[in-house]
Amino acid sequence: MNEVYTLLLSLDGPMQSWGFRSRFDYRDTALEPTRSGVIGLICAAMGIARGEDISRFDAIRMGVRVDRDGRLERDYHTALDVIKADSSGTDTVVSFRDYLADASFTIGLQSSNKELLKDIATALLSPTWILFLGRKSFPPTAPPVIDSSNPIKPGKLEDHLLSGDSSKRVVLETLDGERTQHDWPLCFKERRFKPRTIKTLFDKKGEPR
Repeated sequence: MNEVYTLLLSLDGPMQSWGFRSRFDYRDTALEPTRSGVIGLICAAMGIARGEDISRFDAIRMGVRVDRDGRLERDYHTALDVIKADSSGTDTVVSFRDYLADASFTIGLQSSNKELLKDIATALLSPTWILFLGRKSFPPTAPPVIDSSNPIKPGKLEDHLLSGDSSKRVVLETLDGERTQHDWPLCFKERRFKPRTIKTLFDKKGEPR
């Protein structure tokens, strides 16, 4: 079996939004960072445009530890003079946008491709484009890489995200997951995604609470 490595990131900010079911006038947020949101963050750091190939990231297994849940908030937006779909004139559009306030997460990216993880860490430390937490108006409080001097750690996600503190929720990608989430990005430009299976753990042994 190939040796695996994990890159640890911290996503902390006053506001974050990780939508995966947003439709028209309602923009939702998941309670943890989505895979599409994290890969999008990495693409911004590496200067990968929306239409470019992102299949290299399929080699990564992702996990999230919820260090601070934050608060679920909702903004109310009104846009004037929006052109109607049938071009018959303009209208006023009301929309709702959810976000997490004061949340904090530790992200683990696991892969046997150590060079890929190194490239990601290097880009996040010196990003090509501005980084944001789900929306362009939501910047991170600090650079995401937790240990800039030694960012790549040996071991799998469970070794680094499961601390034994039962008050912290950990969401891991796994083939025998308890639920699916449709947020694995295939192409950002065409907005194509596929489902991934995830499960939630709470303790060092990986047993559900």
